Amino acid sequence: MKDAAAHAAGSPRAPRPYLGILFECCGAYARAYRNRDESAYEAKCPRCLRAVNVRIESGGTSARFFRAS
Repeated sequence: MKDAAAHAAGSPRAPRPYLGILFECCGAYARAYRNRDESAYEAKCPRCLRAVNVRIESGGTSARFFRAS
C-alpha cells in the first residue's frame, strides 16, 4: 500500500480538489475545479456556459456543494 504522502499535489495521480455547483439557471450540476494559482474554484454551466468563480480565502467554509443562482 502506498503512503499518502506519495499522492502530494504535484503527483500525477493526486485527485484534483473541486466543489459541486448546482446551476439554477439550467438545473445542471458541474464540478468547479481549483485554478492553477489556487486562488479560486472556477466552473461554467454545462448548458448555457454561465461562469462562476468561488474565491479561496482563509477562514472560509468547509462546505463542498453550492448553488449558483
